[in-house]
Amino acid sequence: MFGLAPIGIGSGGSEGLISYLIRLSKAHCISPRLLLSTEFLPRMSEVNSGRHAMFYMDYAKTLHSTGKFANKFVTMTEELTGRDGLALLTALPWQEIIPAIGTGLMAQHPKWCSACLADYRNHHTPAYFKLSWGYALYQVCSVHHQHLVDECPWCGKHQPFIPVHASLGRCNYCYGWLGTCDKEPSNIHDPYQLWVAGAIEDMIIHSKDAMQKVTGELFREKLMKLTIALASNKKKRFSEMLGFTPSTMASWITKQQKPLFPQFLYLCHQLGEMPSELLMEDFDPYKIDIHFKSHAQKLHCISPKIGLQEPPKHEIYERLQAICNDTDDCRPLADIITELALTRKYLLYWFKKECEVISSKHKQWINRTALQKKKAQLQEVRNITWHLYEQGLYPSNRQVAKQLLPLKLCFAKMHLRTTHRNTLKELGLT
Repeated sequence: MFGLAPIGIGSGGSEGLISYLIRLSKAHCISPRLLLSTEFLPRMSEVNSGRHAMFYMDYAKTLHSTGKFANKFVTMTEELTGRDGLALLTALPWQEIIPAIGTGLMAQHPKWCSACLADYRNHHTPAYFKLSWGYALYQVCSVHHQHLVDECPWCGKHQPFIPVHASLGRCNYCYGWLGTCDKEPSNIHDPYQLWVAGAIEDMIIHSKDAMQKVTGELFREKLMKLTIALASNKKKRFSEMLGFTPSTMASWITKQQKPLFPQFLYLCHQLGEMPSELLMEDFDPYKIDIHFKSHAQKLHCISPKIGLQEPPKHEIYERLQAICNDTDDCRPLADIITELALTRKYLLYWFKKECEVISSKHKQWINRTALQKKKAQLQEVRNITWHLYEQGLYPSNRQVAKQLLPLKLCFAKMHLRTTHRNTLKELGLT
C-alpha cells in the first residue's frame, strides 16, 4: 500500500491513527470500511464478520488507546505501508502507565473543532482529525479556544469512527461539511480546561521520548520520591494531600497498579507539572508547592471503590430499614443502589436480609399491579360488550375487538376472549 506520510507527527496537532487509515483509503480510492474489511479485519480472530458493524461504530475508538486493537492495527499498517513509528498516532507510547481499558480515556463519539476544519478548507490543506480530539477529557481546542463538537451541524447525528466514505470533514449520513458553525462560537477562557488540553498535547508531543523512557518503575520511583519529600514517606497522607482516596498511592506504588487516565492528569495538575515534566525531567520534589485545588475535582470523576473509602454502615442500615418499613416504598433494589451510590455486591454482602426484603416488596408490588391491570382489562371487555348490547347491536368478536383497539387490547389474550364469551352467556346470546 502507499507509504502515506502522517500529518503533524511529533507535534500537538498530530494525526490520529483512525484519521490516517481514512486518508489511506482515500489515496487508494476505496471506502475505509472496504479497506478494513479486506486488509485488516480478516487477519484478526477477535473480530468476526458478524461483528464488523459494531467495530466500525464503537470498538474502533480503541485504535487510539493502548489495547490489543491499537497494537495490531499499528503493526499491520506499518507492514502494509512500510511506514515506521505509527505508534505515535496512538496512546501506545504511554502504555506502561495508562491501562488499556479504563474510564475516561477515549471519547465515545468522534469529536472535532469546527474552526480547525474551516481552516483546513480555507487554506486548501488536507482535512484530518487530530489524535488529541480522540481523548475524552480533551474538550477545548487549544488553538481556537472553542469547545469541540460531536454532532453534525446539519443533521445532528453522531459520527461513526470508521465512516462509509473517505472524506474527512464530511458527515457520514448527510455529507454536510462538519466545519460549519451555526452561530458565532464563544471563546473559552477557563484556564483549567485549557490546561487539560495542553497536558494531553504535551503527552502527544513527547510520545517518541515516552516510548524509550516512560516505564511503570519510573512512575513509581517518582511517586516514592514525592511521598518521602512531601509526606514523610506516608502514602496515605500524600494521597489525602492530593485529594485522592487514602489508599490510592499504596495501590500505585506497592501494588503496582496503573492509574486511570483522569487520575494521572489530576495528579499532574495537583503537582503543577506537565506529564512530560513529571516523568521525563529531573526536578527537586522538595521545591514543589502542593496544595489541594478544589476546582480540579471535576477531572477526578471516578467513583472510589468500596473498601477504599468506607461508607458509614450504620447510616446505610437505618436508611434500608426505613425503606423496608415503608409500605408505600416499593422501588426496585437497583433504584436503591443508585440512590445510595453503592454497588450491588456491597449491599448484598453487608445487608443481605434488607436487600431480600426490598426485592420481595418490589415483586409483590409488581404482582399486585399486574393483577389490578388484568382486572381492569376484564372490566373493559364486560363494559364494551354490555354497551353494544344496550345499543341494540350484537356484541360480536369483531365489534368488541374494534372497541378494544384504542385501548391497545386484543383478543389474542386468552383471558379477554374467555371474559367476552362468559358475558355473552350472561346476556343469553349463546
